[in-house]
Amino acid sequence: MKSWNQHLTAKVASSFLVLSLVAVGVVGSVAFFSAREALKQAAFNRLSVAATLKEEEIGRWFEDQQRDFLLVTQHPELQRNIKILLSGKITDPNYLAADKILSNYLISVTQTKPALREIFILDRSNQIVLSTDKQRKGNYEILANVSYFERVELKDTFAPIFYVSPVTGKPSVTLATPLRDAAGVRQGIVLAHLNLDRIDRIVRERTGLGNSGETYLVGSLVSKNAFISKAEKTEAREFPEGISSQGIDAAMSGVSGSGLYRNYAKLPVIGVYRWLNEQDLALLVEMQQEEAFAPARQLAGTIVLVGLASVGCLSIGVYWLTRQLKISREQLENYSHRLEQKAQEAEAANLAKSEFLANMSHELRTPLNAILGFTQLMSRDRSLSAAQLENLDTINRSGEHLLTLINDVLSMAKIEAGRTILNENSFDLYELLDSLEEMLRLKAEAKGLQLIFERTPEVPQCVRADESKLRQVLINLLGNAIKFTQAGGAILRVRTKQDKQEVSQSPPTTCTLHFEVEDTGPGIAASELERLFKPFVQTEAGRKSHEGTGLGLTISQQFVRLMGGEIAVSTTLGHGTIFSFEIPVSPAAVVEVPPRQHYRRVIGLAPDQPKYRILVVEDKWENRQLLVKMLESVGFEVREAENGEEGVAIWESWQPQLIWMDMRMPVMDGYEATRQIKAHLKGHATIIIALTASAFDEERAVVLSAGCNDFVRKPLREEVIWEKMMQYLGVRYIYEDTQQAAIPSQLEEKEPYALTAQSLRVMPSEWVAQLHQAALRTDEKLIFDLLEQIPQDYAPMATALADLVNNFRIDKIIDLTQLDSA
Repeated sequence: MKSWNQHLTAKVASSFLVLSLVAVGVVGSVAFFSAREALKQAAFNRLSVAATLKEEEIGRWFEDQQRDFLLVTQHPELQRNIKILLSGKITDPNYLAADKILSNYLISVTQTKPALREIFILDRSNQIVLSTDKQRKGNYEILANVSYFERVELKDTFAPIFYVSPVTGKPSVTLATPLRDAAGVRQGIVLAHLNLDRIDRIVRERTGLGNSGETYLVGSLVSKNAFISKAEKTEAREFPEGISSQGIDAAMSGVSGSGLYRNYAKLPVIGVYRWLNEQDLALLVEMQQEEAFAPARQLAGTIVLVGLASVGCLSIGVYWLTRQLKISREQLENYSHRLEQKAQEAEAANLAKSEFLANMSHELRTPLNAILGFTQLMSRDRSLSAAQLENLDTINRSGEHLLTLINDVLSMAKIEAGRTILNENSFDLYELLDSLEEMLRLKAEAKGLQLIFERTPEVPQCVRADESKLRQVLINLLGNAIKFTQAGGAILRVRTKQDKQEVSQSPPTTCTLHFEVEDTGPGIAASELERLFKPFVQTEAGRKSHEGTGLGLTISQQFVRLMGGEIAVSTTLGHGTIFSFEIPVSPAAVVEVPPRQHYRRVIGLAPDQPKYRILVVEDKWENRQLLVKMLESVGFEVREAENGEEGVAIWESWQPQLIWMDMRMPVMDGYEATRQIKAHLKGHATIIIALTASAFDEERAVVLSAGCNDFVRKPLREEVIWEKMMQYLGVRYIYEDTQQAAIPSQLEEKEPYALTAQSLRVMPSEWVAQLHQAALRTDEKLIFDLLEQIPQDYAPMATALADLVNNFRIDKIIDLTQLDSA
């Protein structure tokens, strides 16, 4: 019975406790929400009053500065001295007197009106002829962000233009009014930089806003929302992506209102937001909800404590648990915020590195243009001997190798910056594979390797995909297979892989191509596989070869991912490696594939054509001379200019039909020169083709928007030059006999000479020993001197040895001579 009573008591107590909790909870909730609603309305009213007062005070301040500035500039004595200053000479005594009077007057104005931080006067060329900051005298001022007006009417509104000052790095406003002569022609401009400290004081005034209240102005600076004025406690915060909240976004879209939301710092606030139409600014007055609704919470807490005195311990326990959860949540939020900041810092550092690499690539491609260009130009000389042509070929191959390394670095920079995009086109896959086989076969045969290309019959001939990226991936994988394989060979297998659903489609709209590159090389250790695709990382075999940058596989993996696939690796140490990947493609009609253009060397202009006047505008002398000599060599009339200003002047007097325009030049760049030429009616008939060493695809859109007709990247290829001029001018050429050599890389191919240690025995043993010692010391001059002693009957052996030196394979010579001398 006792136990039954205890059980019943427990049940009654529990029921009573539950009912008490429910009753107190309902009463407390009703009281809390009623008080919260009343407090919210009161807070809205208080914040609205503060916003209205600040809005009116800000508007009055800007209008006062506008009127003060206009009164200062319209002072008769000021106008008279400004006219002397703008029309007189520096040596004229009246000019000096006017300069002194104006300086003293303007300095006194800035002292009596601190809101006018700096007053300065520009002449018609926008050069500062007088300033209260004497260090800026003589500089030129950009007028893109000034607030321009000539008079103030009673009902006029004033909308200042905010911008980021290059001096202070803070939001600024510059007022400007023109100086006109009696005929109304503008002779100069008076400008004043405003000191916005008063705006900051207006904004930071917190009367009636409590402890957590704050006011701030938001404007659009450089395509993102940014603080124009803000409270001191937010000064240290940085928002590289711009600030945003429900209130900011609504106000910046022209909507005024109020509400409960999270502010720019993700804190819950009650706020009033206004769009100041006259100033193009958003004004926000906010208070944290925690402070605004504190009385409501206190009232509800009192009711709960009074009603639940008998369960105080339970309330304390629940309260303690709630506090712990709140602390944990705040710690988690702080930790997440720190992680986000670290991620942003890492991204910024990564983008800065990518920009540095891109700029370095630009600087390297510019001199490389001269190296490769003059090599092409010199190869046109028919008086060159075979040895000289071979030397030119060596220079050309070395330059092309350097260009490949630069392009690898640039490709990695573009990938890291997220600027690599997919450029799909229709192409002949069979021709792509055949050209790769032809290009790599000599390299494989030189090492005594087999190179096999296999494709199944169902592989479509014409497909639509990114041909350039697919070509680079295959070249990288096959090049690595040949480079690291000493015996055996490399195989490329291509086949299709279709899903069961796709098999029933006739014809299929898409298919998956499977590519597989297998070699018989040394294989890759398991410990190296996990970092195989990391940038600037090479395997043990790669480090021993002393070749490459460690970027090939990284770039290939990124390109394959962009095309919708993933490179997989299968390797057996000591037996070889297989790299494979699959990409989706769309079959293309044969007519969609553009025909391949086969290059023929141009040796002159066809008869019965008009005289073509060509202008070359390029600041680098060597690049300018390269293009001038190339054009003159086939019969064009050519003139040159070293900057855009000279180019515009020559265009006006000479009227060329086509201009090759470099885009980065001193004095006047190619963008401005192109705009000035295209601004004239006769300029529309002039073809302008841009020259740039930039390799980013986005550069093309910028160049074309400036008015250029086309775009050519450096290093320049002569076949591209002739093709563009044919396209735009209709030029007809005389071509060299296709059976003759066109450029060093097109020299007649010969059967590779099989160089062995037995081959060297035709020479005296003393000569072999000297060659061995010269190779050990990597003395190329001595090696070539010894090669000249080889009789003419053994010229193929001398050529093979010279090729080893030119291709940096002196180690092969050491091995051959060591075996023979042994």
